[in-house]
Amino acid sequence: MIRLFIATISILCSSVATAADTTAGFERTLAAALKKADVTDAEISQAAGKALWNTNKTAVALAVPRPKATRVLVFLRQPSGSFLTVDVSAVESGNFGKLGRVRSEYTRIETAPIRWLPRDDGFFQVVMRTRAWAGRQRYTVSEPLVIKADGTPVWR
Repeated sequence: MIRLFIATISILCSSVATAADTTAGFERTLAAALKKADVTDAEISQAAGKALWNTNKTAVALAVPRPKATRVLVFLRQPSGSFLTVDVSAVESGNFGKLGRVRSEYTRIETAPIRWLPRDDGFFQVVMRTRAWAGRQRYTVSEPLVIKADGTPVWR
């Protein structure tokens, strides 16, 4: 299981190490942030292929499906090379509020980051989409989530 975890972290980090980093050091810092966020190896493996990096590789958003609610995390790279973990899981509840139905009324749910929006004010902005199925009908809603550099989400 630990080999799977290391391989998954390598996939997440494959294109983001800078010349100042060693890939192993970069992987260790992201792995430490993931472990600290209480994400299991199996969840990391499941979500790794859907992780979304911003264009300058200073932030990554990741959605971890769980039975009661999706765990939505954003990792912001710090000047020290470590990652600040920001739990923005409440974005899914907000999306269900827009739909006007509770989560339990749906048979299938997918919440995921779909794109980073460019900003020049030091904030980060990622669009989070929730798709939910009730019977044969699919409902889709998204939220452009703003996060301050210190990790504070700015909710609408």
